Amino acid sequence: MTAKRLESDNKANETKEIEQEKMFLEGIIKYLEENDSISKEIFDSMSHELRTPTVTIKSYTDMLLEGKFGNLTKIQHEKLERIKTNTELLIDIIFKMLEKKEKGVKTSKI
Repeated sequence: MTAKRLESDNKANETKEIEQEKMFLEGIIKYLEENDSISKEIFDSMSHELRTPTVTIKSYTDMLLEGKFGNLTKIQHEKLERIKTNTELLIDIIFKMLEKKEKGVKTSKI
């Protein structure tokens, strides 16, 4: 086998290997893009599913504390204040996650 033929075969093999690596990397990119899309959908759904009942709980707690459904005992008032505080904390966490998502920051750092 001549030197030129050997060099030609080596280049052909290198080209084939590069093409295989390119296809492999394109597959990885496609997989990551698809999973990123899925994780965004899951995150959007999760944040909506958490916000909806949390805001409702806060609203009814506020109405109860305002006496719109009758007078409360001291213990009832204290327990509702605790519910209100924790609900507000949860709403704040949800909105911080949404803000970070919009800014492109990973939510695991909250």
